[in-house]
Amino acid sequence: MISIKTPKTYMNEAGIVSRAGEYISKIGKNPLIIAGEKAKKAVGDEFFASLEKSGVSAKNVGGFSGYPSQRQFDSYAEKARALNADVLIGIGGGRVLDTAKATADILGLPVVAVPTVAATCAAWAAISIQYDDEGGFVKVRQNKDSARLVLADPKVIFSAPERYLFSGVVDTFAKFYEIRPTVEFFPEDVPSAIALNASEIAFENLERDTFKAVFDSKNGVYGEAAKNVVDAVVYLAGFAGSFKGEHGHYSFAHPFYHTSTRLHHTNVKLHGEKVAFGIVTQLVLEGKSDSEVLEAIKIFSRYGNAHVLEDFALTSEKDLDFISEQVPEIFDYVPYKEKSAIKGALLKADSLTKKFRGQK
Repeated sequence: MISIKTPKTYMNEAGIVSRAGEYISKIGKNPLIIAGEKAKKAVGDEFFASLEKSGVSAKNVGGFSGYPSQRQFDSYAEKARALNADVLIGIGGGRVLDTAKATADILGLPVVAVPTVAATCAAWAAISIQYDDEGGFVKVRQNKDSARLVLADPKVIFSAPERYLFSGVVDTFAKFYEIRPTVEFFPEDVPSAIALNASEIAFENLERDTFKAVFDSKNGVYGEAAKNVVDAVVYLAGFAGSFKGEHGHYSFAHPFYHTSTRLHHTNVKLHGEKVAFGIVTQLVLEGKSDSEVLEAIKIFSRYGNAHVLEDFALTSEKDLDFISEQVPEIFDYVPYKEKSAIKGALLKADSLTKKFRGQK
């Protein structure tokens, strides 16, 4: 059985936030809006004005900070019930969008996702990554539906710091690296083959268009390159993640990220920045040659993501042992089970990245 969950409507257009009310009014008129201060500033007054113009209330805004935790979900659900809300609107990055989706799922309400950074496919995916209040991974929460509507505005997304964009680019590259092993092991798995094709298109488009889109955006131009980048990170990455057959995806990079968050002192980097190191480690575990691993590091370095263990404050033997033990325990689908092999791969990934840095 294959179950595919995708948004009903996805829109990628410069200036779309200024007409958001036109589309949201078809879904609900009394939303609970979840957004932090930076996110509200990113979409600007024009977003909220467009809601009011279309008869959608813009006054019920629940400020956001912290992590998508069960406490947050319950708190926002209580607020939404008190308001008799008929739709949830999440504005921001992955943490906000995951919170809005989980809250909507609890209430059985539709959700509108308005990403303000390109660091996430959370706007698309029918899951919420749930943490504790200190930022430690708890579980991947399966939601019944994806967002009803995704409004991706390149003008908003490219106004965020480049670090967030590049983190999202590398996180999208991870889809290719994490899906490929499944297709290699199970070539008859059609959903994984579809997912791999989508991830390859995303990879190619990002390599071709990211830096042009950044250059153009600095000149106030949000053309085809910007559209392609946003599509790759939000739509194609989300689409690829939506297709999973019976085997799942034979990955290590994201399990590494999630497990590392339980060591709270390592949460000093963005999601995609940790995932980049996880990809390098996965390639080592797959038995790829040093030259192939170094080629991946070279690609990531163009986006400022050639990281070593020290960058994550992940250097003690105790911490490395924790990661090596917990990854296969928390994520039973990870094919790499031996603690010594995982720890060795983490250290070799670190060593190869240091080698690359020294040769630059």
